[in-house]
Amino acid sequence: MIFEVRTAEFLGALLGALPDGWNGSWTGPQLHDHREEELRLKDLARDANAWAGFLRPDETTGPGARLLLSLGDTDVRYGAVIGLLSGADDSSSMFIYSPGGLADIGGEFHRLPRSSTPEHVAHVLCRLTRAADQRSVEDHLMEAAAVGRHATGWFPGERIVVLDLETTGLSTDDDRIVEAAWLLADHRALAWKSALVNPGVPIPVDAYDIHGIDDVLVAADGADPRDALDELTGTLAKHIADGATLVVFNRTYDLPLLDAECRRHSLPTLTDRLAQPVQAIDPMRIRQQTRYRGSNTLAALAELHSPGNLAAHSALGDCLATWDVLAHLCLHEGKAIVRHLARRREGGRSDTPLTVRDLLASSTSW
Repeated sequence: MIFEVRTAEFLGALLGALPDGWNGSWTGPQLHDHREEELRLKDLARDANAWAGFLRPDETTGPGARLLLSLGDTDVRYGAVIGLLSGADDSSSMFIYSPGGLADIGGEFHRLPRSSTPEHVAHVLCRLTRAADQRSVEDHLMEAAAVGRHATGWFPGERIVVLDLETTGLSTDDDRIVEAAWLLADHRALAWKSALVNPGVPIPVDAYDIHGIDDVLVAADGADPRDALDELTGTLAKHIADGATLVVFNRTYDLPLLDAECRRHSLPTLTDRLAQPVQAIDPMRIRQQTRYRGSNTLAALAELHSPGNLAAHSALGDCLATWDVLAHLCLHEGKAIVRHLARRREGGRSDTPLTVRDLLASSTSW
């Protein structure tokens, strides 16, 4: 299917090819509303003036179609224009332009072949939105490093190190890591890192629909899995040995998968490196035991407790959300956590302050 600016069929197929959960619309010619069409063309002319600085001397563009994208039921998160790009040598291609979000390394103007399919363009948009999400999370963390994000003393220990993984699927035995991130924090963000990982196997469509990472992205930007896993587990072990408490949302999935990946690449596991069993706080388990209503997914909890963090299913964005959710539990559900444990422990007291031991026990007991 060859793209033409006014081809509703192409744009409809493009929006239909976006990952699961993404919604989109496009503003085409308003044939029956001259006022709306006048405003649309005015907006496109303004955009054309803005992207003119990205054009090469022999390139020209025609009118484009404006795309509006959102995730779930949220308001519009990204706006972009897609159109045709022509050169003096009769070559032509497509372009994607966004005035403030979808940007490639060269700026806000992205070139791609005119023969690109709707599925290919959807993958490009997803790659660019992930890059924009990553920049947004980095901005949050830089602010949290400078001025703090939570009240001093919110956590009853020294500090935490949060781990999050994005994967090819849900099997801890057969699936692979495609993105990994960690975040070291007390009431401030102290250090963090996120890395794409080339799993060496195809990424299923179902997994792409969740996190927007595809084979093209990991082939271009993904690290060697052995190198990435060695660095990740080594860093986690160092922070834990230095006094940080490990925090993992849904620990019963991420930690076994990390162990399996280490064994697959003949690397020492996190337990091997620490020479003792790994303990981790799991905010999902804690919330399941203190609150029996509402969704316990990280995406749902992030909407409630991680203000401004829209990067669902980005590993670093999920680290930030996990930190925020745990802070909420410690600050507002501490007494409920202690009461729950007191009921389970013979002779336990329900009037004691919340401790790291309580959080670890609540992450494993039912």
